[in-house]
Amino acid sequence: MLYSSHKDFLWICILFVLSSAGCVTRALVIDTNPPGAQVYVDDQLVGESPVRVKFVHYGVRKITMEKRDKEGKLIYERKIVYADVQPPFYQRFPLDFASDVVIPVNIKDEHVLNFQLEPKKFRPPKEVREEMVRDAEELRKRAFEPEVTVKGGLERLYDIPKELKP
Repeated sequence: MLYSSHKDFLWICILFVLSSAGCVTRALVIDTNPPGAQVYVDDQLVGESPVRVKFVHYGVRKITMEKRDKEGKLIYERKIVYADVQPPFYQRFPLDFASDVVIPVNIKDEHVLNFQLEPKKFRPPKEVREEMVRDAEELRKRAFEPEVTVKGGLERLYDIPKELKP
């Protein structure tokens, strides 16, 4: 009889451990200087910096940050960064099974990214207009230039053997 109660207790302990199995909470913490910039992760608005974003998979993330004034004009240069978020050692195969399922503890994996935003340089409208006209003139010249052709055609470019030529 005593043996049976120990066995039941053991089963209850095993069930408790399995039901309270651990997991890993993954998060990106993105901070900018100055704070309050809008942050996009993979082209999805996630909030204003500093912001904490949970994620499921590791890998490269496209992070876009921009700070605007009350009228909606950019006051800092838009910054686009491709951040490679690498897993810690316990999230690599085969240890990831233990850290995700077996260990009955919630593990926090936070990747903190800090960025410095540069103030937007004011350019007078006249200067911007002159640059656009210069670029348009250059594009017009390139559009009307004759195409450069290779003498001898594809045979010369790829050295096609005579027996394979049609």
